[in-house]
Amino acid sequence: MTRNLATRLLTVLLAAFTLHAAKKDGPTTRLDVTSQPAGATVLIDHSERGVTPLTLIDLAPGPHLVHVTKDGHRDTFESVSLEPGVVRTVGVRLEPLTGILLVTSDPPACDVSVKGVSLGSTPLLVTTLESGAHRLAVSSPGYQTKEIDVTLDGRTPVKQEIVLLSDSGTLALTSDPEGAEVFINGIARGRAPCRIDRIPGGTVTVKVQADGFLPHTREITLAAGEVQSIEVKLKPLPGTLRVVSIPEGARIYIDDEYKGETPFDLTKAEPKTYRVRVERAGHEPVARDVTLAKGASITEEFRLAKITGRLEIVTAPSRATVLVDGKKVGITSTHGTDSTAVSDPFAVEEVLEGEHDVEIFRKGYATQKRRITVKRGETLTLQFKLERQFIPNYEVITARSHYKGVLEFMNEEGIRLEITPGISQTIPMKDVKKHGPLTESE
Repeated sequence: MTRNLATRLLTVLLAAFTLHAAKKDGPTTRLDVTSQPAGATVLIDHSERGVTPLTLIDLAPGPHLVHVTKDGHRDTFESVSLEPGVVRTVGVRLEPLTGILLVTSDPPACDVSVKGVSLGSTPLLVTTLESGAHRLAVSSPGYQTKEIDVTLDGRTPVKQEIVLLSDSGTLALTSDPEGAEVFINGIARGRAPCRIDRIPGGTVTVKVQADGFLPHTREITLAAGEVQSIEVKLKPLPGTLRVVSIPEGARIYIDDEYKGETPFDLTKAEPKTYRVRVERAGHEPVARDVTLAKGASITEEFRLAKITGRLEIVTAPSRATVLVDGKKVGITSTHGTDSTAVSDPFAVEEVLEGEHDVEIFRKGYATQKRRITVKRGETLTLQFKLERQFIPNYEVITARSHYKGVLEFMNEEGIRLEITPGISQTIPMKDVKKHGPLTESE
């Protein structure tokens, strides 16, 4: 037998006994106590007398304190004054005892509901839920709804912190340089560093761009609720460096590496400072730092100063070979056919300033050598008179004679040979049967 059943039975017996006594002794008091909900405990003047609905007929006339209590509800107190033969009724509606619940969320402003009824948006203080177990649903557009169970115990405060997962992907992106514009599937979504939410799940195209830099594009795959972090280092936009020189044809070295001759274009060049050196024979080399900005196209001009002089060489006779520092630079000549005449001036251009060896030779003549000094921007005139050496180099055969000597000249009239040193003879062409140069063996 339960305690409540025993109490009610005792109450009924006491009421019956009191009623019987009242009928015997005269009118008694009567108090009827009801509650909504029923089953509440009734205390009269702090003494427990039973549970609702309850009828009491043993109370003394006069004032009494009625205390109605039930688990999960607020206690109710009422005063009543009883009189013999008068029925008094006390009916109470017990208010459910509610808990205290604080709900916070990330993100904020999420909707909180119980059994489909919205209680409000986070951060939310809930004071309308009865004590006991409840199931909360927390939701927000763009996030996966989350359900949690909470138990409220009277007025003991309960705090719940809810973190919702996005129903799409999230991208946290940084860039070097900062401030680069970010596009997701072609739509601008901010500037780095940034955190981009609501990215559709699956494969998306991310493009990062900034002025003066090559755009960076990549594809990433995001799952719903996933947070992915990427760092993008943009490459500077390349430029073009054009190097020209006056005069053209100079050799170009960039950062000490040979690149070619002017004019020269360095394309797709990294923006930075380059060391450019230009060299050309007979000119002062020139070097300088050249800074190429991102995406720029610049032309750098080098004017080269000559460091040369020139030679004018006259030989007697003409048709002498000229060597400068052992290198053949040409042969002197005249306007006429007489190879024994003094030559016209023979020019040697762009000779480096400083000392040089000049050598003049012609077959049949003694070679001459001379050490000279060339000055920048000046012309040095040299005259060479070669000493004749008698070395036969030509032969002429006639019907009567065979001549060998040094060829002086030849024309339609005849062939003139130096037969012996200082003695020449002209053989008429009509008498010549055969003629030609002598070989060295002859």
